[in-house]
Amino acid sequence: MNRPYREQPIAMISFTYAVNPESVEGMLAAFQESLVDQAPALAQIADDFREMMARQFASQGSAEGTPWAPLAPSTLRRRRASPSILYATGALLRSLTEPGAAGHVEELEDQSLTLGSELPYALYHQTGTRRLPARPLIVLSGTRAERWTEIVRRGLEEKTLLLGAKELGS
Repeated sequence: MNRPYREQPIAMISFTYAVNPESVEGMLAAFQESLVDQAPALAQIADDFREMMARQFASQGSAEGTPWAPLAPSTLRRRRASPSILYATGALLRSLTEPGAAGHVEELEDQSLTLGSELPYALYHQTGTRRLPARPLIVLSGTRAERWTEIVRRGLEEKTLLLGAKELGS
């Protein structure tokens, strides 16, 4: 004899879970702290900056799309040893590419990075003067800006993936 449909036993499954709010809050706080520390990505950008500066000098400004003005004939006559633009002694190049070199500026913190040269004549070459044409040392091309943005984005993405890989409550 068949039972009416409503009288037939119903098969069901039930899931119950509990969330430990302290654990979730702790995990989110740790994730938030990790977002504050962008030093690893900024260190990669510092490495790329030093490589960019080396290429700028090797290409006499062309690497980032701003070729430097040629040296004046009077400067060439005085400089028999090195006809390279902005490379009389190499001090300016070293100040931009070698941590620890005289004039090198590289200050890395969790959320900031400062790079450059403190040599007094670096600014005159960067911006020019009445008697000296501008020969921009530090040029941030659109491509380079995109590269640096991508470095930071990847760092944030890696942190987000790590958050997703953690189990809640552990």
